[in-house]
Amino acid sequence: MSTWATGYQGKVEPMLPCEGQEVLCLTANRFSPPAVIIHAPDAWAYRADFGSGTGQNSALDAALTAAGAVFPSMPESSEAEVVAYFQEYGERLPELVFAAVGAYWL
Repeated sequence: MSTWATGYQGKVEPMLPCEGQEVLCLTANRFSPPAVIIHAPDAWAYRADFGSGTGQNSALDAALTAAGAVFPSMPESSEAEVVAYFQEYGERLPELVFAAVGAYWL
């Protein structure tokens, strides 16, 4: 896990996001899943697992969706749709997330 994410989640005061500052942290967490996105567009931070959006209807969420990095989930989709999507795109999920974040920053 990245240093900032570890400090932020541990409530280390100097690592908390400040007003007027944007922090975007991606961590694959290969040794301690799940892989997460922590987005602090201002003084508040939002967390999402890879494969989902932050739930804030933000420009980052739009970029994740456009890149195919937001996977369908139940109950909005059927179990068969969720499984089929994961089987087709699951291995590429980190690539899709990083591509979406790159598009977001541009």
